[in-house]
Amino acid sequence: MGSGYEQIYEGLIPKLSKCDFFEIAERLGLSLQPDGTLSVQFLGREYGISSHGINPTDGKSVNVNNRSVLAYYTLSQGMGEPEFSYVPISYHTGPGITFSSNIKWMTDPLGKAFSENYEAFRETMGKLGGVFNGKMKSGGYSWLLNVLPKIPLQIIYQDGDDEFPCEVQILFDKNASLFLEFECLAFLEGCLVRAMLMTARTGDTTGWV
Repeated sequence: MGSGYEQIYEGLIPKLSKCDFFEIAERLGLSLQPDGTLSVQFLGREYGISSHGINPTDGKSVNVNNRSVLAYYTLSQGMGEPEFSYVPISYHTGPGITFSSNIKWMTDPLGKAFSENYEAFRETMGKLGGVFNGKMKSGGYSWLLNVLPKIPLQIIYQDGDDEFPCEVQILFDKNASLFLEFECLAFLEGCLVRAMLMTARTGDTTGWV
C-alpha cells in the first residue's frame, strides 16, 4: 500500500476518465493535444493529463503531490478570470477552517535558503517561469508566477536586516479559490516551496522528487 498522498492521487484517477477534456481546455485555457490529452505547464515542467493519469512529458520522476494538484485543478468546475490582486493564502479559508495568517512555517525554509542570496532566488524564479515585477517601496523584490492558467501568484523577496530575517512571501490571486479549494491551494503552495528549494539546490526543475 502506498503513502496517504499516493492514495489521494490514485483515488482521483477514476474521476479523470469521466472528464470532458475539450470543455476543460476551453474553460481553463489548457492545450488539447491531437491524442486527446491536456497539456499544462506547472513549475517549470510540462505535464500531460489523460484519463489514465498525470505525468510529466520529460519522463522524469515527480512528487505525487504535483500530480494531485493537477488532478484537482482539472476536476475543478471553476470559471472566470484572475483579478490580479494578491492576498495571503489565509484569505481563501472557508467556513469552519481555522488558519492563522501568522503561521509561516511553510515558507520559512525559503527565507533560510535564500538569505543574503537574492541572485539565487532570482535564478530560481526564472527557471520556474517567474517574471520580475519590480522593486517595492519596502525594499523587497516582487515577482509574478502564472503557476497554472487562471492562477497567478505574487512572490515577494524581502532580505533580512539586523532586526528581521530574510522572508519570502507567496501571495495568491483573489480569485484563486474559484479554481482550487483552500486545501488544494495549500498543497499547491507546498509544491511551489519544494520546487523552489530543489531547483536552487540542483540547478534544475527536474530530476528530483
